[in-house]
Amino acid sequence: MKTKNKDILNFVILVLFAGVLFIRYFEHRIIKINSTELAFSYKYGFISRGLVGTVYRGLDKILPFNIMTYDGLYYFFIISTFCLYALIFLFAFLCLKRSGNESKKGIIIISLIYIIYAIPMFAANYNFGRLDLYCLMVTIIAVISIITGRLEWIAIIMSALGVMIHQGYVFMYFSIVLVLLLYKAMSDDKRDRKKSLIILIISFTIGSALFLYFELFSHLNGEGIYEEIVGIASKICANGDYHADVIDHEVLGIDLSDREIVWRWHNGLQLPFYILFMLPYIVIGVRFFKGLITKSVNKVEKYKYIFVAIGSLTILPDMIFKCDYGRWMFCITSYYCIVIMALVAMGDKLVIEEMNIIIEELWGNKIILFLILYLLLFQPLADVNICPITTKIGDTINGVFHFYVDP
Repeated sequence: MKTKNKDILNFVILVLFAGVLFIRYFEHRIIKINSTELAFSYKYGFISRGLVGTVYRGLDKILPFNIMTYDGLYYFFIISTFCLYALIFLFAFLCLKRSGNESKKGIIIISLIYIIYAIPMFAANYNFGRLDLYCLMVTIIAVISIITGRLEWIAIIMSALGVMIHQGYVFMYFSIVLVLLLYKAMSDDKRDRKKSLIILIISFTIGSALFLYFELFSHLNGEGIYEEIVGIASKICANGDYHADVIDHEVLGIDLSDREIVWRWHNGLQLPFYILFMLPYIVIGVRFFKGLITKSVNKVEKYKYIFVAIGSLTILPDMIFKCDYGRWMFCITSYYCIVIMALVAMGDKLVIEEMNIIIEELWGNKIILFLILYLLLFQPLADVNICPITTKIGDTINGVFHFYVDP
C-alpha cells in the first residue's frame, strides 16, 4: 500500500512539474508549416501526410460550428497536445507500476528527463501542432501494447498510421516499435517469440510499402489538386500565409534540396556544439550499453542489446538528406528514454542492474540533480535550429564568417 501511494505521489509531482514547463514554454501561436499540413487530406486521394487533415475535416463536418479557421486549428492543436501529454504520463505510470522497488528510482529519473524534453518541444511554436506529435502518440500506443503483451497486433495498425501521418515516421519513431518487437522475438518463449516476429515482419513490410508509395506514387495528381489545397491552407493559416515549400514537395513532388541548403548550414554549425553539450549523457549511454553487451551470457543476448543500442541510427537518412535537426535530436532522445523505460517495465534484469549501478553512482556523487536541471538550458528543441543555445552560437559564428544568408 505504501509503495502504491508513493508511486501516485511521484506521478503527481511529475504532472505538476510538466504543468510548470508547459506554462513556461507555451507560445500561443502556430507557425505556418504546422497549419499548412492540415490542408492535406484523403479528399484528394491517398496522398502523403493526409491522415490528420482527413480527421480534422471529418470533425469539421460533424461539429455544429466551423473549425476550418486559424482559431479552430489552434484549439484542435491544444487538445491534440494534451492528448499526447496524457499518453506520455500513461506510459510513465505504466512503467512505474510494472517496475520493482529496485527500479522505480530509475523510471522516475528517465521520465523526468523525457518530460523536460517533450513538454517544451510541443508547447513552443516550432512544433506546436506538428505532425510529429501524432506520430509519437501512435508510437506510445504501440509500445504500451508490446509491454503489456495485450492486443500486441495493435502495433501493426499503429505502424501503418504513423507512416500515413508522416512518411518520415519510418526514420523518426518506427525504430522504437521495431526494436522492442525484435527484442521480444529474441527473448520470449517459443510461442511468444513467433508472435512477436510475425508482428515485426508485418509491421515492417506495411510501413516500408506505405513509405515507398508516398515517396514515389502519391504526387501523380498534384497539378490537379494544388490550387484547392493552397486555398484550404490560406483559410487555416494566420493571415493566409501558408507554407509553399511543404505543398510543393508533398503535392507536386518537388525536390527541396536546393532550397534547404541554407538551413543545412545552420545544422552544420550547431550540431558539433550540441554534441559537445550532451557529452555527459553520451558517455553515460555508452557505458550503459557497454555494460549490457559485455555482461550478456550468450551471442543471442549480446546481439539483442546491440540492436537496442544502435536502433536510433534509423534517423541517419533524415540527418543526411533533411534539415530539421531539432526534431531529429528529439527523436534520438525519445528512442532511448522510451526503449529503456519499456525494457525496465518488461522486467529485463540486466537493464535494471546496469541502470541502477549508474544511477546509484551518480546519486552518490550528488551530480544527478545537476545533470537533470542542466537539460533545461537547452529547451525547447526547435525544428531547423536545434535549441536556443546552439542557435545563438551558430548565428554568432555566421555573423563573423558569413557562411550563409537567411532567406
